[in-house]
Amino acid sequence: FGKLPINSINITETPYMHGEAFPGLIHLSWSTVVQTDFKGEDEIFRAHEVAHQWWGIGVDFDSYHDQWLSEGFAQYSGIWYLQAVKNDNDLFFDILNEWKDDILNVREYLFGSGQEAGPIWLGYRTSSSDTPGDYDLIVYKKGAWVIHMLRAMLLDLNTMNEDRMKKMIGEFYETYKNNCASTVDFKKVVDKHFGEDMSWFFNQYVYGTDIPLYKVAYKTDRTGDVKLKISVRVRQEEVDESFKMYVPIKLILADDKFVRIRIEVKGKETVFITPSIE
Repeated sequence: FGKLPINSINITETPYMHGEAFPGLIHLSWSTVVQTDFKGEDEIFRAHEVAHQWWGIGVDFDSYHDQWLSEGFAQYSGIWYLQAVKNDNDLFFDILNEWKDDILNVREYLFGSGQEAGPIWLGYRTSSSDTPGDYDLIVYKKGAWVIHMLRAMLLDLNTMNEDRMKKMIGEFYETYKNNCASTVDFKKVVDKHFGEDMSWFFNQYVYGTDIPLYKVAYKTDRTGDVKLKISVRVRQEEVDESFKMYVPIKLILADDKFVRIRIEVKGKETVFITPSIE
């Protein structure tokens, strides 16, 4: 993410089940010293604490509203490190999907059996006597998912190049290094690298709590002997009509060919028709 103002990091084992980072010093639980879980939790835990040298120490958060800039960033850094080291996309997405299921199914509030979880912006106040565990769930896991969505939207679908994401994160670190940053500060950097006002994204996923449900259908039409057009219909439910998102879609064709597209989904239904494909 950028050069640290230190030459080394010291690690110490502690007799507790948690970790904590200080400038140039990391406390790690004894458990991660004696085991490495095959599913990657220990790698994520260790990398999360190391990532705090950038997020939380290198760039501090301005207030409790902005704490996800430390914990959500470190959490996603941990899983990103896991993906890079193990070179295992299946494991990476399995863990992301576990976090997604945790977020969507918390107290199953959609079925009226519990209080809805608060927004990321609420910070530690998401956790209360009625909502235990929500701080970790929302600030860590949903915060990490927000970073992942930004990464996915910046990904070059033709080359799978991630330079835009790396430049954005690197600029955020260099701009606010040794200072405090707010969510508004981060949004300014995001706006610059997306080339648009990303208020819609932050209002939906950082300041808001709504999460859309997508239902996808498609049909194919021949336009010649070897060409076809694909019509993709995406229904967006459980959010209001102003809600939008850029949704990636992979079209799997014959002979192991495929096409990746990204469409803007807004309102109750969006229809996208591809150009002719051979």
